[in-house]
Amino acid sequence: MARLEDFNSIKGFNTARDEVIERKKMGRILEAGRHAPSPGNVHTVEFVVIEDHEKLGHLSGIVGEKTVEEAPTSVVVLCDPERMGRRVDNEMEACFAEVSGSVQNMRILGNSEGLCSNLVMGFDHTSVANLIDAPSNKVPLAVLTFAYSDNPTKPSDRFGMNEICFYDEYGSQVQSVFDGWEWEGIHEEREIYFKKMRGLVKKVKERVGKSL
Repeated sequence: MARLEDFNSIKGFNTARDEVIERKKMGRILEAGRHAPSPGNVHTVEFVVIEDHEKLGHLSGIVGEKTVEEAPTSVVVLCDPERMGRRVDNEMEACFAEVSGSVQNMRILGNSEGLCSNLVMGFDHTSVANLIDAPSNKVPLAVLTFAYSDNPTKPSDRFGMNEICFYDEYGSQVQSVFDGWEWEGIHEEREIYFKKMRGLVKKVKERVGKSL
């Protein structure tokens, strides 16, 4: 079953506007995807931009996500496992990594261009490949949907940074009990923490001194 993910640092959308995305804008988004890192520097990603309403409807049915049909533009991101395998072991894992990096670049650039986006993965690759007449050696791994929206979905933080980030070894966290969930970075956290601790100790000593 397809999985829809609202990229946390990028807006998803509730209601897409029926507004064509400018070709120059899409060009910049695709350039960002093209320049993403690639395992072994192979660079096998390719893109099929779909704007035809009928084809978007078919694609929506295959991947199981209605926003693909509602939005004006979707991009199918393909890779070439055969070519990847000539230089990299575990070619499918490498292709997923390559496509993921490309997708991230495209969504970040799309957000800066005022667009909302949704990501769909985990669909029937063969059916999508047949829909876009892709060669047999090209495998579609992701569908990115782009749209303008007057009602964007607000991103939510599923976990605080200190819940998922460790230093030197797993489980080693640096978290200031005074700063809530905001993560300032290892050096900043330590500086803030010890500064506040020194201030607290000073206040305690002053109060103890006054009470004697």
